[in-house]
Amino acid sequence: MQSMILPRVELPAFVKAQFPPETEPLPVPRSIVLITLASVPGACALFIVSMLDLGYLSMRLNPCICIYTLLYHVGVVFIGRRRRTPEAPSYFSTIVFCGYLLAFIWFVALIVTIVVLATSDHTPYYQVVWLQQHGLPVTVHSQRAQVFLTLYETIAVGGMALKAHSIVHHEGPDPHDWRYMEREKVHKHYALLVAN
Repeated sequence: MQSMILPRVELPAFVKAQFPPETEPLPVPRSIVLITLASVPGACALFIVSMLDLGYLSMRLNPCICIYTLLYHVGVVFIGRRRRTPEAPSYFSTIVFCGYLLAFIWFVALIVTIVVLATSDHTPYYQVVWLQQHGLPVTVHSQRAQVFLTLYETIAVGGMALKAHSIVHHEGPDPHDWRYMEREKVHKHYALLVAN
């Protein structure tokens, strides 16, 4: 019996651009990039789903926290890709602290969303039927999707904060692949190796 050989799957160009060869370190640690790529679509999907009820079913926490999460991820990538001198602050510890704070707020949003789902029978403002009568395109499924996506984002952002904290614990508050100057030194060293 012959074994079947599957074709090799190639990543799209925009994803490959985020993962250069191993000789070239990323300006943002690889694990942080992967968690960011997992968290951003979840935050966007949750924002869309939570806007179906204008945030009523999460006491307006989910849409707000989605925007803050997207700003956080953009900030992490932007700060990580900035050119800095070794004397300039790296802000990596600030990113870890903000990640923990954001994870805590996601956890609170998860609890609030679950409480609203559990007590919606007693409060008319948080009932799907009442919101539908006022013209909002909300369903029971979108309410449950909010609970799932809020849990997903709590895990993703909490995981990112824990991973970044682990990096600080092992490499100090200024990881080697966080600074652009060291990245440029590797480029020069690699160029010298190729030239020889």
